[in-house]
Parts: sequence; structure tokens; C-alpha cells
Amino acid sequence: MAQRGFLILGRVVRPYRVRGEVKMACFADSWEPFRSLRRVWVGPPEGPFQPAEVERAQGHDRTVVLKLAGVETLESAAGLVGCEVTIPRVEAPLLPEGVFYHYDILGLEAWDGDRSLGIVWEILETPAHDVYVIRGPLGEWMLPATRVHIRRIDLTAGRIEIEPGMGLVAATSGGEESAEAV
Repeated sequence: MAQRGFLILGRVVRPYRVRGEVKMACFADSWEPFRSLRRVWVGPPEGPFQPAEVERAQGHDRTVVLKLAGVETLESAAGLVGCEVTIPRVEAPLLPEGVFYHYDILGLEAWDGDRSLGIVWEILETPAHDVYVIRGPLGEWMLPATRVHIRRIDLTAGRIEIEPGMGLVAATSGGEESAEAV
């Protein structure tokens, strides 16, 4: 898990060619929102992260080839395998209304009216939509991230409000209506 305040963009999976480039698995749906970055922070998942200037970045879907300043050999690139590539959260590109970074969802509290159901502990990505793993007084359960199940996400208040009248069993049962994406 990244240091608090950093948004994980991806993880270095292997060196690429002999000029110090690395191949990164991008955690976002696309590298496009990040293509203009000139600096990233790199380090092991537990930190610390160090700033690195981006000389080149070429993204194709969820794979990105990065050339970072100061990484000039295959050996130095190999030393970055397993490192996370991050940016300070405050530098993250703005997203359209109703779209959120996973970083912002993790830790939110799920509410059914005035009853707390727990905290978003993990996010599972499925082909149809994300699923929020909630841990709380009722144990661990899953909440489909769909408009059918979620009434509102309020980052400022730190809460997710599920649809009124949506019983816990219905909220975790899925079914045909869960294929609707938020």
C-alpha cells in the first residue's frame, strides 16, 4: 500500500530493452490522463518514494513503458522491479463528475440511512463494475459499485450512502441489475 497522500499509478514489472526503460503495469484504465506527467515518485510499496523525472512515457491500455532520468542501464532498471510508481494525490488529474480514484473510495464509510455498515476495505475490479468490500459490524460483505445500489458518494463527508430500502442482502446479491456501471 502506498504512503498516505500518494496515488499509485502502477507497479514496475520488468526492465524493457537495454537503455534503462521499464515496463509498468498501469493500475488506471488508461495512461491517457497521466501522459503529460513530467515527474513521478518511485519506491517500494512500503516506501519511501523518491522523485524521478519522466523522460518518456508510452502507454498502451494498461501497460506503460517509462524512461526515467538517471536510469540508464538494464541493471539499474531491473533494480526498480516491484517498485510502485506514484504521484502526490494533490497532483492527480481531475476526474469527471461521478468518477472517483480508488484511493478516494478506500476508507469511506458505507451508510444505510443513519446506520453505519462499515468501511470500504478493498475494491475488486470485475468486467461489469467495481465491487467494494466492506468490513464492519456485520462482518465482511460486498457492495456493487452501481447506481442501483449506491445513492451518493460524498468524499468530503467520507461516506457512501446506499439506496434507501436496499436491504443488506439485496445490496450484496448482485443479479442482472448489478451490471449497470456507476
